[in-house]
Amino acid sequence: MATEFDPFWLFKLPLSGDVMQRISLPWFSPTFNFAGDAGIEKQVVSEVASYGKQIGWLNELVIKLAEQQAVDADVLKKVKKAVEDIDEIKKIHASAVLHKAVDALKQLETSEPQLYQELIKRCADEAARPDASH
Repeated sequence: MATEFDPFWLFKLPLSGDVMQRISLPWFSPTFNFAGDAGIEKQVVSEVASYGKQIGWLNELVIKLAEQQAVDADVLKKVKKAVEDIDEIKKIHASAVLHKAVDALKQLETSEPQLYQELIKRCADEAARPDASH
């Protein structure tokens, strides 16, 4: 809503007044602390369900279970579908990350063979350590 007097207020077309719009620019966006991969989180929110919807479904299920009532089959179906969709998104992202890593290794091997050999040796040494977690 404008805070100043608009001398042309009478000449505005219908639906041409003040508009509130959320603008999300890649170079000007708030920082969010994601629990995992920000790309996966963004895709889940945009393609599966918002965090609010997901939490709402889970809250409804938890309350029903705590009160020993039958859960809503539709809500349970939504949660199961969301889990399946999220798992699929994670698989796709993991595959893309693997391809990027392989491509980067090939490029390193071609452009910097000595560094490539050092990296391979370091990875092999770390994998051979008894305390290495896999």
